[in-house]
Amino acid sequence: MDKDYWKDIYSKQSEGERPSLFAQYIATTFQLSGKRIIELGCGNGRDAIFFANANANVTAIDQCDNIIELLDGRFKKVNNLTFKCLDFTCLDDMMPFDFVYSRFTLHSISKGQEQKVVKWAHRNLNPYGKLCIEVRGQKNEIFQVGIPVEGEPDAFILNDHYRRFLNFESFCDELKTIGFRIDYAKEEKGFAPYNGTNETYIRIIASKQE
Repeated sequence: MDKDYWKDIYSKQSEGERPSLFAQYIATTFQLSGKRIIELGCGNGRDAIFFANANANVTAIDQCDNIIELLDGRFKKVNNLTFKCLDFTCLDDMMPFDFVYSRFTLHSISKGQEQKVVKWAHRNLNPYGKLCIEVRGQKNEIFQVGIPVEGEPDAFILNDHYRRFLNFESFCDELKTIGFRIDYAKEEKGFAPYNGTNETYIRIIASKQE
């Protein structure tokens, strides 16, 4: 992942940003109070903080030490919110969670890392726990824009930043093969409008089956 790129991005973001529309969707769709949530790649922490304010028990991880140090210091006394500096592509097994939440992170890692992450999610979810994903797919407006990454189909460098675009149907099949049931899966506009743009993204909710 582009650690230096993200450290620079997070250093320029302001405190108190609103939670993403995806986080708001999760909170209105599911009962979060008392549930265990892990966020893979929490960035500036806005969604993790939002989930904690909904009385979930939240573990938020990111590899950018500058933002984790800031967030950990700011929220150290909040009992239901923990920030950890970790690489989510190589996590050890943890306590079982009710939700694994990944927004705009899987398109920042390789295909092999993605497969490792979703298998980790399956192992570390409670029975019928939810894997919640929002990610760029191949219908995204900047797919195939930039410099192709050698040896990585569907990955490109644009503005010095790596992005890999998931195939919607293949990814759903991958989740099913691992042992997930697809509860909700769409690839469309409207999920993450930003600064006057409204690009196409993938949104998936999948349940671990026992």
